[in-house]
Amino acid sequence: MKNATKTLITTAKGEVSKNITSMLSNCRFDSKQNKVYVGYYSGSGRYTSSHSAQSTVESILKAEKLKYTIANDAPKGGILGDYVKVSKVAFQLLTTIKNS
Repeated sequence: MKNATKTLITTAKGEVSKNITSMLSNCRFDSKQNKVYVGYYSGSGRYTSSHSAQSTVESILKAEKLKYTIANDAPKGGILGDYVKVSKVAFQLLTTIKNS
């Protein structure tokens, strides 16, 4: 992991930020196609809201200077179809950050 990424995701104590791990834990990881689905919903009923971890994932990948592609595979273009297609190395990086 590069220094730029470490400063981006760690706290002053040197631990991975809880905000980063919570954003990545809400993502769906597809290991067969190396896709990270970044859209998710929170709340229930009338108070449901949509969120996206796309900017978090993008900033980590940019700091590591890894290539990625952003697309949507939902039939009607919904938020749950937003994904970031990454290389195998980038996929492993994101899963290790998520699990730390």
